[in-house]
Amino acid sequence: MRGIRNIKLKVVNRKRFITFISCTLVIISTLFITFISQTSVSGQAKNNYIHVNVVAGDTLWDIAQKYNHNHKDIRKFINEIMIENNMETAMINQGETIKVPIK
Repeated sequence: MRGIRNIKLKVVNRKRFITFISCTLVIISTLFITFISQTSVSGQAKNNYIHVNVVAGDTLWDIAQKYNHNHKDIRKFINEIMIENNMETAMINQGETIKVPIK
Protein backbone atom coordinates (compact mmCIF):
# COMPACT_ATOMS: atom_id res chain seq x y z
CA MET A 1 0.00 0.00 0.00
CA ARG A 2 2.89 2.32 0.63
CA GLY A 3 3.91 2.30 -3.04
CA ILE A 4 0.43 3.26 -4.30
CA ARG A 5 0.42 6.55 -2.45
CA ASN A 6 3.72 7.71 -3.90
CA ILE A 7 3.02 6.95 -7.58
CA LYS A 8 3.64 9.91 -9.84
CA LEU A 9 2.33 9.78 -13.38
CA LYS A 10 4.20 11.35 -16.23
CA VAL A 11 2.85 11.93 -19.72
CA VAL A 12 5.45 10.46 -22.05
CA ASN A 13 3.73 11.19 -25.38
CA ARG A 14 1.57 14.30 -25.19
CA LYS A 15 -0.07 13.76 -28.61
CA ARG A 16 -1.12 10.19 -27.71
CA PHE A 17 -2.47 11.38 -24.34
CA ILE A 18 -4.58 14.13 -25.94
CA THR A 19 -5.87 11.64 -28.52
CA PHE A 20 -6.82 9.20 -25.75
CA ILE A 21 -8.65 11.88 -23.75
CA SER A 22 -10.45 13.15 -26.87
CA CYS A 23 -11.59 9.65 -27.87
CA THR A 24 -12.77 8.96 -24.34
CA LEU A 25 -14.80 12.18 -24.29
CA VAL A 26 -16.33 11.40 -27.70
CA ILE A 27 -17.35 7.91 -26.56
CA ILE A 28 -18.85 9.20 -23.32
CA SER A 29 -20.70 11.98 -25.18
CA THR A 30 -22.04 9.51 -27.73
CA LEU A 31 -23.32 7.20 -25.01
CA PHE A 32 -24.93 10.12 -23.20
CA ILE A 33 -26.63 11.43 -26.34
CA THR A 34 -27.83 7.92 -27.23
CA PHE A 35 -29.34 7.52 -23.79
CA ILE A 36 -31.06 10.91 -23.95
CA SER A 37 -32.41 10.32 -27.46
CA GLN A 38 -33.88 6.96 -26.45
CA THR A 39 -35.75 8.50 -23.56
CA SER A 40 -37.09 11.32 -25.72
CA VAL A 41 -38.10 8.90 -28.46
CA SER A 42 -40.08 6.87 -25.99
CA GLY A 43 -41.69 10.11 -24.87
CA GLN A 44 -42.65 10.92 -28.44
CA ALA A 45 -44.03 7.43 -28.98
CA LYS A 46 -46.84 8.09 -26.55
CA ASN A 47 -50.38 8.24 -27.81
CA ASN A 48 -52.14 11.34 -28.95
CA TYR A 49 -55.21 12.24 -26.97
CA ILE A 50 -58.43 14.09 -27.32
CA HIS A 51 -60.18 15.66 -24.38
CA VAL A 52 -63.80 14.66 -23.96
CA ASN A 53 -66.19 16.60 -21.75
CA VAL A 54 -68.56 14.29 -19.92
CA VAL A 55 -72.22 15.24 -20.26
CA ALA A 56 -75.25 13.88 -18.41
CA GLY A 57 -75.92 10.24 -19.30
CA ASP A 58 -72.39 9.49 -20.58
CA THR A 59 -70.71 6.31 -19.48
CA LEU A 60 -67.13 5.30 -19.99
CA TRP A 61 -68.39 2.42 -22.12
CA ASP A 62 -70.27 4.82 -24.45
CA ILE A 63 -67.27 7.14 -24.79
CA ALA A 64 -64.96 4.19 -25.47
CA GLN A 65 -67.31 2.86 -28.16
CA LYS A 66 -67.52 6.28 -29.79
CA TYR A 67 -63.73 6.82 -30.00
CA ASN A 68 -62.56 3.22 -30.51
CA HIS A 69 -61.51 3.77 -34.13
CA ASN A 70 -58.93 0.96 -34.06
CA HIS A 71 -61.62 -1.62 -33.22
CA LYS A 72 -59.80 -2.86 -30.14
CA ASP A 73 -61.49 -4.98 -27.53
CA ILE A 74 -63.70 -2.40 -25.85
CA ARG A 75 -62.66 -3.58 -22.37
CA LYS A 76 -58.98 -3.04 -23.14
CA PHE A 77 -59.74 0.40 -24.54
CA ILE A 78 -61.69 1.32 -21.40
CA ASN A 79 -58.73 0.13 -19.33
CA GLU A 80 -56.38 2.38 -21.35
CA ILE A 81 -58.68 5.35 -20.72
CA MET A 82 -58.80 4.56 -17.00
CA ILE A 83 -55.02 4.23 -16.75
CA GLU A 84 -54.42 7.47 -18.63
CA ASN A 85 -56.80 9.37 -16.37
CA ASN A 86 -55.61 7.72 -13.12
CA MET A 87 -59.08 6.31 -12.51
CA GLU A 88 -59.67 3.52 -10.01
CA THR A 89 -63.24 2.86 -11.17
CA ALA A 90 -65.14 3.44 -14.40
CA MET A 91 -67.40 5.98 -12.75
CA ILE A 92 -67.44 9.37 -14.48
CA ASN A 93 -69.36 12.49 -13.56
CA GLN A 94 -70.98 15.20 -15.60
CA GLY A 95 -68.60 18.12 -16.16
CA GLU A 96 -65.40 16.06 -15.99
CA THR A 97 -62.92 16.15 -18.83
CA ILE A 98 -61.17 12.88 -19.64
CA LYS A 99 -58.34 12.10 -22.00
CA VAL A 100 -59.13 9.49 -24.63
CA PRO A 101 -56.21 7.96 -26.56
CA ILE A 102 -56.30 8.09 -30.32
CA LYS A 103 -53.65 6.49 -32.49
